[in-house]
Amino acid sequence: MAAMEAASPVKWYHRPAWVLVLLFVVLGPLGLPYLWGSPRFSRAMKIALTIVELLYTAMLLGTVVEALRIARALLGVPVTDW
Repeated sequence: MAAMEAASPVKWYHRPAWVLVLLFVVLGPLGLPYLWGSPRFSRAMKIALTIVELLYTAMLLGTVVEALRIARALLGVPVTDW
């Protein structure tokens, strides 16, 4: 009869779809603890998704920096060395 009992349900924030939403839409790299705490992903998948998330974050940061450069150029703001 013990085999017929359902396992304890996984919390919503550990379900694969929600983990991916948290990683790539809401929290970015701050969502990595949810990924690593989820029992639904294998270790290899966790490593792969961590690498993809870090590359995605770097790409987004690069895009923001480029957008700021373009905005400064369009507005005629002189470039200063920080």
